[in-house]
This record gives sequence, C-alpha cells and structure tokens, in this order.
Amino acid sequence: MHEYSLVENLVDTLVAGLAKENVTSPDAVKEVKIRLGALAVHSVESFEQAFRMRASDTLLKNAKLVVEVVPAVYKCGGCGHEGTVGLGDADPHDAMPVKGCPKCGAVCMVEGGRGIEPMDVTVEDASSSG
Repeated sequence: MHEYSLVENLVDTLVAGLAKENVTSPDAVKEVKIRLGALAVHSVESFEQAFRMRASDTLLKNAKLVVEVVPAVYKCGGCGHEGTVGLGDADPHDAMPVKGCPKCGAVCMVEGGRGIEPMDVTVEDASSSG
C-alpha cells in the first residue's frame, strides 16, 4: 500500500530527529502531529494503521498520532465554481487528477492535497527521557 511507504519515510525522519535531540525513551514522545494531503493516501485509517505498525519498535511507539488532512482544491474554468476535494474524490495515483464540476459538469484540474509534512512532535523533558 502507498500509505506504508509514506509512513516508513515519516517514521525514519522523525526517529532520526529525535536521536539528534538525544531522546532515548519511547515514554518521552507523547504526540506526533502531521499534515497529510487528501490525495496522498486512500484513507486516514490506513495511514494510522501503517504508522502504528511501523512505529511499534521505535521511539514513536507510544506517541499519539494527530492527523490534519489538507484537502485538494479545484476551480472550474467554465463557471468559476471553487471547492475542495476530499478523500476518494479524485484518483490519488493520477499525476494530474481531475474532478467534474458539481455546478456545470466541466472537467476541473485538482491542485494540492499531496504529501505529508511533520508539524510537531511533543516530547516530555528530554533530560528525563534517558
């Protein structure tokens, strides 16, 4: 699944960052907040499951995962209607996804809603983590 490759990169990046900050205890890592593009995954639940599996033997194993889904957007060239594209509303595998305009039926290019971005990692006092 696509979610697992995204999660693998995310977990590796976060764990490397924690190591640089001398965090050594999984109990010290309380929360991980990320932004996730709506077109990046098939479902948030699949992403969360992949995170739990990949993080299970790392410093992130006890962390609460908080996901903010960033929607993709479209603007119809025909009628000017604008809107957001949620999970499952456009093909995430398409390099240039499109969506039918709900107002006039024209084909609209979908923009954004891709990628994954770590926002914040909440760590208990690092001096008590080792």
